[in-house]
Amino acid sequence: MDTIAVAPPKAGPLASPKIVKNSKGAIVPSSQMAHVGYGCEHLRDLLENARKQTLASYKSALQKIHEQPSVITQTYKSASDGRAVVSLRPLYLCLQCPLVTTEDGRDQHVETKMHCFSVESRNGHIYCGHCQDFIYDPDLEVRRLQKGKKRKFEDTTSAEDHKLIINNSTFLPCRAIGLRGLYNMGQTCFMSVVLQTLLHNPFIRNFYLSEGHRKEDCSKEGCVSCAMDEMFVEFYSTEKTEGFGAVNMLMGSWLAGEALAGYQQQDAHEYMQFMLNTLHLQNGGSSEDDCTCIVHETFYGKLTSTVTCDKCRNTTTALDPYMDLSLDVRNQGKKRKLDENDGAGLDLRGCLERFTSREKLAAEDYTCHSCKERQNATKQLSIKQLPPVLPIHLKRFEHSKSTSSKIETRISFPMKLDLFPYTTKHKSTQTKGSKNAPPINTNYNMNTPANSLSYELSSVIVHKGKIDSGHYVSYSREGNDWFSFDDSKVVKASEAEVLGAEAYLLFYQVSGLDL
Repeated sequence: MDTIAVAPPKAGPLASPKIVKNSKGAIVPSSQMAHVGYGCEHLRDLLENARKQTLASYKSALQKIHEQPSVITQTYKSASDGRAVVSLRPLYLCLQCPLVTTEDGRDQHVETKMHCFSVESRNGHIYCGHCQDFIYDPDLEVRRLQKGKKRKFEDTTSAEDHKLIINNSTFLPCRAIGLRGLYNMGQTCFMSVVLQTLLHNPFIRNFYLSEGHRKEDCSKEGCVSCAMDEMFVEFYSTEKTEGFGAVNMLMGSWLAGEALAGYQQQDAHEYMQFMLNTLHLQNGGSSEDDCTCIVHETFYGKLTSTVTCDKCRNTTTALDPYMDLSLDVRNQGKKRKLDENDGAGLDLRGCLERFTSREKLAAEDYTCHSCKERQNATKQLSIKQLPPVLPIHLKRFEHSKSTSSKIETRISFPMKLDLFPYTTKHKSTQTKGSKNAPPINTNYNMNTPANSLSYELSSVIVHKGKIDSGHYVSYSREGNDWFSFDDSKVVKASEAEVLGAEAYLLFYQVSGLDL
């Protein structure tokens, strides 16, 4: 029976509380934490204005997490009717009022009550709603109980654990969320837009921020993955608004790909393929189908290709791997006038339907193994396995021996895309004449209805202008907001602006991920 799989991302470590650096940028050991101050500027403002009784109540709330874990980690009161609700996810105990709620309720509580400090129920980590991250505060650090007495932080960890925590912890300021431009170093906008898309990809981001590839441990000269690691450190650990010069990435790209050397404009889709292949090889990737490198865990999928002989009905099936789907955007209404073709526009779902529809093969293109001779046949592609992040390439550039041209047809695309109609499971039921496809489990979003694979738009790469004198810009989503990246310029964008863009590459991320 056909199945549709969504490849799971590689599991990474959970976010850790922040450790503070001194004025010179060095990480401060825990023995000096008392002289550092506070976990973040927001908690500092709160505690400096708090009374002693208030500070004591905060510490009491932290203590409650460890004295009564079974109550706090399992139940909370529903905001709608006040009933006790069982939760399998971590809960959050507000430090500024008695509220115990879920992650969604926590964020809503920050917006409505301006109570931005809460404690996560499983580990006692403090969360700041303004920083939108966990923080480490020396005065409010949880001391676990042993025989009724409080234990110091140093008593709960070995010397090796303590050293590991200090060496692998950094202070992440609340505004360092990757919103930083890239300087154009000579027609390098094709590189910048692909890098911005990777920098805002949650799977790639989590891999590098959890030290999946450490620049300090790599001896390869001009390593592209080291340059990627450098960029993540710069973009997510320092509060800088000026552009970043990705010199090491440019030099690494030149060394790894000879065709990229020089300052001529390149194709963004080709550079994306180069980046994925290079990061695959430099992060322990293998040639096996079950490769577990970060690139395969994020982008790898499989297509089913079936060819049916029109004479004997013999069908051959093959599985083809892919890292992106390339869709034809030429308007197929050949009977229409040329001036109507440009204005009519296309829809992304129509392009996907065309990609997975049946097409006729002429006898000179197919030899039937059953008939032992050339025969007319019918071919069909469908999606067998979907990746967590699906790049879609819209084939706007046409090349021939004499000329190259750009297809200007407008392609509309949605913020949310159901990919189930283009899967092998759905196509096979259509072939068999079944009216209802069997239910499917994506293993991600348990609230997704049966027969649905919901994906959300996460990034868009746009080509503006003509094929020989164009410019690349991109859009990426950060939280609930969209931002436009034009070399070193970064500005907030509206959904309407994103949806109205002349897309060249689209990136859809599976819905329902807690990242």
